Amino acid sequence: MSDSGADKKTSTNAFKANSLPHDSAAPGLDLSSDLLAVVNDDVTDVDSDIKSPSRLIADESSNTKAVSEALLTRQDSGPLTMTIDCLRGFVPLNVLSDDHLYTVSRISQLDFLLCGQRVIDADLFAHSQLFLTGGCVRVDNADGTHTTVYAGCSGSDLSLTDRFTDISSITAIEDSQLIVTDRDKLDAMLCWDQVAKTLAVEFSADRHFDEDIEWMNTLLCSNLFHRIPPYNVKQIFDQFEPRVVQSGETIVRQGEQGDICYIIKEGQAVVTVTPDTDAVIAIGATVGSNMRDRQAPQVVALLGPGKCFGEDALLNKTRRNASVTMESNGVVMCLKKRDFFALMAEPEVAALSQEQAEYHIANGARWLDVRSQQEFDNAHKKDAFHLPMHLMTLKSRLMDSETEYVAYCSTGRRASTVAYLLSQQGYKVQSMAG
Repeated sequence: MSDSGADKKTSTNAFKANSLPHDSAAPGLDLSSDLLAVVNDDVTDVDSDIKSPSRLIADESSNTKAVSEALLTRQDSGPLTMTIDCLRGFVPLNVLSDDHLYTVSRISQLDFLLCGQRVIDADLFAHSQLFLTGGCVRVDNADGTHTTVYAGCSGSDLSLTDRFTDISSITAIEDSQLIVTDRDKLDAMLCWDQVAKTLAVEFSADRHFDEDIEWMNTLLCSNLFHRIPPYNVKQIFDQFEPRVVQSGETIVRQGEQGDICYIIKEGQAVVTVTPDTDAVIAIGATVGSNMRDRQAPQVVALLGPGKCFGEDALLNKTRRNASVTMESNGVVMCLKKRDFFALMAEPEVAALSQEQAEYHIANGARWLDVRSQQEFDNAHKKDAFHLPMHLMTLKSRLMDSETEYVAYCSTGRRASTVAYLLSQQGYKVQSMAG
């Protein structure tokens, strides 16, 4: 290959060719990139260790069917991270909360595609979102057309696999950087994030929730509750029960088995940890006052309204690793494990096929686009009513309650959720499968 990864070196570091596993930890990349925080500065020479590929890359400069032994090369220098500001520059990542963007940075990969290399993996295109962070690539579509995309230019903020829905290959015109993330996982986060923002708008507009808004917003931002299908989000709050507590009352005790999660609605609490006696003896502590000092409860945190504790009890059969005691009178909201697991059951929501959806449209239904503004602006179906998920509470008022709608998005998840929630409000909405 005239411009293969095995022949290319940079002045700042060397690269190690490798395959692109979907679920690996944060991979290495060009250390000169300001998108990355380098944890380990060790580098490996590119020629030292070429591993067997799981993807195919052909050299565009060759007329043969030569296949490279490298895909998206990466630096094996330890963990690297993407900044939230970098991720926020892409669509639809720009609508996610900081907590969700942090999660995206952990489940995504930053990879490097060398000039002349071509990705021809249909599975990668179908199940991943690819964001171009640097360089220039040519996207070839199955119909024979192609488009050149430059990082930082118009349209490059969209995922390549969303902007072009029938990709046959992606070729690097110059050395390029790509963020690769799982499409389904990202869409699940988008769905949850947007439903949470919709509920936050509802709560803030309803004076009935004034006393509960703090702990309810905390709940919506908790990663623990992202395990619950977005269809059931509203039901979470119905499962929490209030409990009046007194100053000095111990809510959870270290070492006990727990099956309840708590959120402080009113009051203050202190978190303490008592070192384990056996552990103290094991490290050779002298029995006496020194050991007693080590066994005295140690304050590790103070908790106020909106703070959650004891959530591990919902997922794991483990003992409490700390005690939580009220420092003032107050109210805590309690969720039992059995109620949490009941919420994790996802309801069956029927979705229309492409053919069925088009039949409904031909017979008077209207398209309902539930994607973000930028996704909608890039391309949308004719005469579609635009209803971004996070504005569902506000814009749904403009919908005709007598009109039938067919909701759609890139994967079908957001459309299914919107259809389910709007149907509960009396609208005639079905979703189209992704």
